[in-house]
Amino acid sequence: MSDLMVSGQVIAPVTPFNAKGELMVEHFGEIVRWHLDCGVGGFLVAGDNGEAWALTADELGRVTRTAIEEVKGRVPVFVGASAITAANSIALAGVAADAGADGLCLQPQSYVLNGTTAEIVGRIQAVHKAVPLPILLYNHPGRTGLNMTPDILDALCGAVPVVGLKEASNDFVQLTRIIERFADRFAVLTGPAHYIIPAMELGAAGYISTGPELLGAGAGRILETAAMTTAERRHLHCTITDAFTAVQFIGTRPAGIKAALVMLGLPAGLPREPVLALSPDDEARLRDALVRCGILDEAVPRRRAS
Repeated sequence: MSDLMVSGQVIAPVTPFNAKGELMVEHFGEIVRWHLDCGVGGFLVAGDNGEAWALTADELGRVTRTAIEEVKGRVPVFVGASAITAANSIALAGVAADAGADGLCLQPQSYVLNGTTAEIVGRIQAVHKAVPLPILLYNHPGRTGLNMTPDILDALCGAVPVVGLKEASNDFVQLTRIIERFADRFAVLTGPAHYIIPAMELGAAGYISTGPELLGAGAGRILETAAMTTAERRHLHCTITDAFTAVQFIGTRPAGIKAALVMLGLPAGLPREPVLALSPDDEARLRDALVRCGILDEAVPRRRAS
């Protein structure tokens, strides 16, 4: 079993593209540095926010190397290496490993929309056999059509070195059962922001979410809720819930989080085809939501990505 530890706020950084759809890797480095300066527990490169589905193998290697160079070993860097077939996942995992990844983030196969425990375990075991890095599992039935239940997770723990799980099934009962059963075996990291504070009260190790990172260094308060009053805890919970809702449901993901980061002055760029950037009306809606959350100052002028 790996001794790689992951906890706290794990960031899934966006991958900046310009208006021609070209990777802006130097801007990616700037975004990673900003997150590091704010304080993070780790990174998940080429996650959903990183538009993993739109990256070539060469681009995956470039963003991974950039993250590794910026992080300099301070926190673990996991890299998304999921594809429909195990063979393609192995190819991506090899690129990530060659670029210096500390671990891999793996999901069940997408598109097929079904799979037995043996099929799910077999594919992830095959990836690990070919590229023996620690594994961060990612359960997001909305993306894959497959739900990794506690029993499937148990089978995976017996087959590969699982160091963490991003649990994004949007089912708090399942999240509760996973924390109860696995919190002492691997890092349980919640996805939806509205589950972060209650999950951590129950023993989750942290989160990989979208929205809380917009608080910058202020996101560290999320890890200190035990010392807060009920009113303070509730206010923070509502703030990160509202930020999550705004960036996730205005436009097509990850257009919202990219636009929000640009509003904060970061070179997050534009989404890559088939996702479109936010319309001016949606940008205005997003900005108003972030002002209400206290993330943006009302006096800050609106900006557009270029």
